[in-house]
Amino acid sequence: MEQSSEHLVKMVLSKCGLAKDVIEQSTLVLKTLRSVLQEKESALRKAVHASDPRIPIQYKDRSAFEAEFRVGDDLLIFAMHSSALVFDHSHPIWKNSWVSLDQSRGTVGMISVYNFLSDSIKYERRNDSGFLIARLFIGKDGHCFAEGKRQLGVLFNDYSTTVATKEILSEFVNGVILFSLDVDVNVPAFDQMKEISVLEAMVNTMQSSVSTGSFKFESEGGMEG
Repeated sequence: MEQSSEHLVKMVLSKCGLAKDVIEQSTLVLKTLRSVLQEKESALRKAVHASDPRIPIQYKDRSAFEAEFRVGDDLLIFAMHSSALVFDHSHPIWKNSWVSLDQSRGTVGMISVYNFLSDSIKYERRNDSGFLIARLFIGKDGHCFAEGKRQLGVLFNDYSTTVATKEILSEFVNGVILFSLDVDVNVPAFDQMKEISVLEAMVNTMQSSVSTGSFKFESEGGMEG
């Protein structure tokens, strides 16, 4: 019975301590990411508004775990998961030699980046969708890697050597913004818009009732990288 209790204590300290370490690191990364976004807002706004002051550039804190960044018609939401997560056994990360040396590195924090149309939020178009374009994973020691669309899953995929410094996070933010600007929104199919209920027309404005077309990359398949 005593041996069982000792094992229980060791498991609690090991598993729960690891989760705390991961979330503390992820919280620090989110704090640095907020700083990067604020600086990006100031620099980008100054450069863009010198040529065209109509283009909105705005950073905003949404909550303790979320931040948003608007560039023109695109709204990016950075959302940190509040719990530590473990990769499924089928995930390629387990084949990484650096993770094999210490399997606790397979427990990570996660910051997801979603792309919305800014008007979808502004006009409360509840039928519109946002799309996941990247996920940044942070380990207990501050190392990180990303999964994402196109170059986002290639530039930040060396978990063993990539540390979530301010410089790395700035590059990540640049990649996310460039990707969001590079994709377009499709015109909705005619049949998709041909019917609307009387209730929707009475309760909502037409802006909020009618769904905008999908982002172009929706048809590109799953996550790359």
